Amino acid sequence: MFCSAGADDTRELLAVLIPLVPAVLYSLGLMEGRKGRYFFFAGLLCHLFFVAVRGITLETIPLTEKHDTISFMAFSTGLLFAYLSLRHDLKGSSLIALPLISTILVIAVFHKPIDTIAPLLRTPWFYIHSFLFFGSYGFFGVSFCAGLYFLATRDRDFESLQYRTALSGWVMYTVALIVGSVWFYIAYGTYWIWTPRELWTTLAWFYFGLYLHARMMKGFFGIPAAGIGVAGYAVLLFAYFGVGTVIPSPPTQF
Repeated sequence: MFCSAGADDTRELLAVLIPLVPAVLYSLGLMEGRKGRYFFFAGLLCHLFFVAVRGITLETIPLTEKHDTISFMAFSTGLLFAYLSLRHDLKGSSLIALPLISTILVIAVFHKPIDTIAPLLRTPWFYIHSFLFFGSYGFFGVSFCAGLYFLATRDRDFESLQYRTALSGWVMYTVALIVGSVWFYIAYGTYWIWTPRELWTTLAWFYFGLYLHARMMKGFFGIPAAGIGVAGYAVLLFAYFGVGTVIPSPPTQF
């Protein structure tokens, strides 16, 4: 009995510490030159490996509870930033992106992994919804970093990158909400309920929709536009982390 309890404690400790390994590697990516790049990509590969191990443990896609979804949020941000860094010169924006990725991943540590999955979640509709929803946070995260870098340097290339990544994230976010509504109807018999979480999710969608519309139709650009785009990421984070913590909300599946 004591051996079993000790083994369980060890597994829980490893589950807490494992996300810190890629988080440290991401942070070491701040080193100058090739060494920093190697550490960053090592962190990304390590992160992917741990996501895969988590999926094998659950015997399904690990996107059903906060520990895993926050980890995936960090991974999608890192993966997109890595892809863009191979195609473009992102200059010093890694000074913003890598701490952000590491911080999000560390936040996952404070949420205990849950190994039981409710039957209602075992449907392709839910997995597609979660993948698109938290994948969109990756685009919004990179958009946030690009916007901050533009505000610091006035480099117009990053203002354009901020807009393009926010647009891609908003489209993905929109599809995620549609797919999620289909899943919700299958699971609960209604497409939508107006709890604080759903309300803030809708507000975040409208916020970025208005920002993108202004950029596209009204020629809204420069420091004010970048500042509004950067603030949008805070709205998104509050919609996920703040609702249920700062604002009471009925329990959700993730």
